[in-house]
Amino acid sequence: MRVAVVDLVGTAVADDGLALDGVRRGLVSVGVPVAGPRTPALERQARAAMDRPVARMFADLLDGDQRRARMAADVYEAWLCDEAGAGRVRAVAGASAAIAALRAADLVVVLMANLSARTCERLVGASGLVADLLLGPGDVGGRGLPDPDLVLAAAAAADADPAEVVVVADTTAGIRAATHAGAGLALGVAGGAHPTGTLRAAGAHDVLGSVADLPARLGLPQPAQDSSAPLGGSGAVIP
Repeated sequence: MRVAVVDLVGTAVADDGLALDGVRRGLVSVGVPVAGPRTPALERQARAAMDRPVARMFADLLDGDQRRARMAADVYEAWLCDEAGAGRVRAVAGASAAIAALRAADLVVVLMANLSARTCERLVGASGLVADLLLGPGDVGGRGLPDPDLVLAAAAAADADPAEVVVVADTTAGIRAATHAGAGLALGVAGGAHPTGTLRAAGAHDVLGSVADLPARLGLPQPAQDSSAPLGGSGAVIP
C-alpha cells in the first residue's frame, strides 16, 4: 500500500457525542424539537444519516427542505468548530502514533471528512493530528462520502493507483466509497458510527479495534509513543 485514507470524525478524532450534539443543535435552530417522546426515533434517524455530507444529512432529516438544511448545517459545523476551540476535541487513542508509523513507512496519509475545509482544519488542529493531505467535499465538487471521489482524489494526489490505497472508516459511507473507488483494502473500525456487521456488509475486508491497529494490520512496526509532530519539522496538515 502507498496511501492510507483515514476518516476523520469517529475514526481518527474521537466522536464523544459531538456529532449527535451538533445535529440536535442544528435541528433546534430551524425549529425542530429534539426533546420529548420523539427523541429516540429522531436520534436513530440522525445516526443513520450522519455518514452523508452535512447539508445532505440535514436535507434528509428535514424532508428535503434545502433552505433549512443549509441553515442547520451551518449551525452544526459552527458547533464543531466551537468545541474544537474550547479544547473538547481529541484524537482517538493511538491515532497519532499510527499515523506517524504510516508516514515513517513512506505511506501518504490522507484524512477525509464530509465537512467543510474550515471545520476539518479546526478539528485536525485541535486534535493534534498531522497528515499529508486533508480532503472534504469542497475539494471534489461537493461529492462527499459515500461517493468514491475523495478516495480517488487521495490516490491521484499521491500519483497512486486506487488499488494501492487502504481506507479506514467507522461508517458504511467510508467503506462504500473505498469499494466504489476500487481501493485495495477497505477496513472498518469498531466502536464508531456503525457496528461491525454493518461495516462488513458494506464491503469491509476486515474490522479493526481502532485505527491504532492499522500499522500492525499492514505489517508495519508501531512507534513507542504517540507523536503529533510532522515528520521533519513542526506544522499542521501539509497541503
